[in-house]
Amino acid sequence: MQSRMDRYQSFLVNEYRKGFLKPEEYSLDEVTDDLRLKMRSGKFKRVVFTGMGCSAIVSDVVAAFFNSMDSGLEFHVLNDYDHRYLMPRSVMEDEATLIIVSSYSGHSNEPVHVFHNLADAHDRMLLLTSGGRLGELGREAGVSIARWELSEPDREYPLFHVGQYFAILLDMFLGLGLIDEDHREEVSRLPGHLDTDFTDTHRQLARTLAERSQDANVIMLASPKWHESLLKLAKMHLNEIAMVPAARNFFHEFCHSEVATLSDPVRKHSVVIFEDDDEDAYTKAKTDNLVALLTSDRPENRNIEVTRVALTEPTFMRKYFTALELVQYMTLDLGRARETASRELISEAAGNPWYHGDTIRSEEAGRQDR
Repeated sequence: MQSRMDRYQSFLVNEYRKGFLKPEEYSLDEVTDDLRLKMRSGKFKRVVFTGMGCSAIVSDVVAAFFNSMDSGLEFHVLNDYDHRYLMPRSVMEDEATLIIVSSYSGHSNEPVHVFHNLADAHDRMLLLTSGGRLGELGREAGVSIARWELSEPDREYPLFHVGQYFAILLDMFLGLGLIDEDHREEVSRLPGHLDTDFTDTHRQLARTLAERSQDANVIMLASPKWHESLLKLAKMHLNEIAMVPAARNFFHEFCHSEVATLSDPVRKHSVVIFEDDDEDAYTKAKTDNLVALLTSDRPENRNIEVTRVALTEPTFMRKYFTALELVQYMTLDLGRARETASRELISEAAGNPWYHGDTIRSEEAGRQDR
C-alpha cells in the first residue's frame, strides 16, 4: 500500500481530471418506482442533504452550483444528525422536501441515526452510499438507494474523488428527473478547460502558498458562495492530507471579529483570501483594506503572511475546480515538507473503522491469502 502522500501525488497527476469523464459509475437499480415518479413529476421543491465529512462536501458543491444559477430547486446541507436545531421543522416535514442521506462507506453512525430519526420520511428519502450498514437498513426497509460504483476508489480518502462525485450527481439527478437541464457536456469539457485554466502561474502560487503556510495556522477567507463549498473541501485536504491546522471563515464576519487575533500573533499565520471577480464593489474594497492592514510595514505583522487567490474563470465549475486544483497542489507541497504519520484520528474519533488503515490492510491481506 503506497504512503498517503504518494497516493495523493499519483491521484493529482493521473486521476483528478479523469474523474469528470466517469459520470456513469453509479447504480439506480434500487430506487423505487414511487420515488422516481415523485421526482419526474416535479413534486420536490427542495433537497436536504445530510452526511458527514466527504459524504457531505459534494452536497455543498452541488448546492452552490445550483444556487449560483437560481435553478428554482432549493438545496440545504446538514453536517449532523440532530436536524431539530439546524433546519426548520416545516422544511423537514414538508412532502415537497427530498431527503438525501449520504454516506460513502455506509458505516458512519450519524447517517444511520438520520435514517432512524426520519423514519416517517422514508418514502421521500434517497440513500446515497456504496453499501455498508446504511445500505442494509435501506434494503430491509424498502428505502430507495443510489449506489456509488467507482471503479478506482481510494478507500481511505474518498475526498480525492469529489470531482467525479460531482459529475455523477449531475448525471444521476438528470436521469432521475430531479433536474431538467443537462450539464453533462459542460462537465465533460472540464479536463480540457483545466489544461488551460490551471496555468504555470497557478502551480507556482501553490508552491508559494505552501512555503508561506509552513509551521503556520492557515486561515482561509471567502464570501458565502465559496465558504461552504470550496473552503470546506480545501480545509479537509489541508487537515487530512497535509495534516496542518487550517480554518475557514466568512470574509465579512472575520473582519468584524476574528481579525482581532492578528493584532500581534506569536505564532505564524497564513491568511489566504479567495476573491471571485464577480464580487460586489463593497467586498472588493473591503478586501483591499484588509490586505493593506495586514501587510503594512509594522512589527505587529511580522508573523502574518497574506495571499490573494483570484477566481477569474468564466463559470462556476471552472472557478471551483481550478481553485480546487490549486489547493490540492498546495496541500501536496505542504504535506511533502513535513510528512506527518497519520494516527488514524478521524476513523477512531468518528467510530468508523471502515476507513482505518489497519482495517484496509487486514482486508487486503485476507484477499491475498484466498
